Amino acid sequence: TMGTFDYVVSLRLAGRRAVVVGDGPVAAQRVEDLRRSGADVTAIAADAHDDLVAVADADAGVTLHHRAYATGDLDGATLAIATREGDLDVDAFWAESRERGVLTSVLDDLDHADFAAPALVRRGDLRIALSTAGRAPALAKRLREHLDEVIGPEYDRLVHAVDEARTRVGARDVPFDEWSQRWSAALADLDGLLAHVGAGDIDAAVDHIVSTVRPSRESS
Repeated sequence: TMGTFDYVVSLRLAGRRAVVVGDGPVAAQRVEDLRRSGADVTAIAADAHDDLVAVADADAGVTLHHRAYATGDLDGATLAIATREGDLDVDAFWAESRERGVLTSVLDDLDHADFAAPALVRRGDLRIALSTAGRAPALAKRLREHLDEVIGPEYDRLVHAVDEARTRVGARDVPFDEWSQRWSAALADLDGLLAHVGAGDIDAAVDHIVSTVRPSRESS
């Protein structure tokens, strides 16, 4: 039996080729997600939905072929997705992906999938990925909806505050364990940090982090 999707990763797709095969709105959404990650996307749709046409028309990084998938379409691809919206020779598509070593997912077909995309909560540079290892995708979606209600924009501001603090404290010059403990202490009062950035006082959050990780650089 096929294993579940247990290893969750974030891929760097900027400048890499991704292929989406499918005619409908799900294909359009996958194309948008891949473009958001910086991939160069080729969409293949024999009967393209208006949403897919609109995405391709609005984005020069998307190439739309108005035809069915054909062997050779995965040449040079890093990742491929087939949404099953329209006719597809799944066996041929999968066989080419094996031959070319392309990470591939045929949606709702566990026997023809290397990965399942997690449900995502996005707040700027923050990504919270929710996965049920392919066993309960509807639950992952519901949990994402729940987190969408409770994770506010202040979390993205906190990401920027921590990034600025990392720049100010500089390179690690103590043993890793001690460095890790300092960072844990700096971020221990999560509610306090979120209150600062939520009120627009990012400097206060940065100063707190810096003074905890590197007391000698409390002020700048």
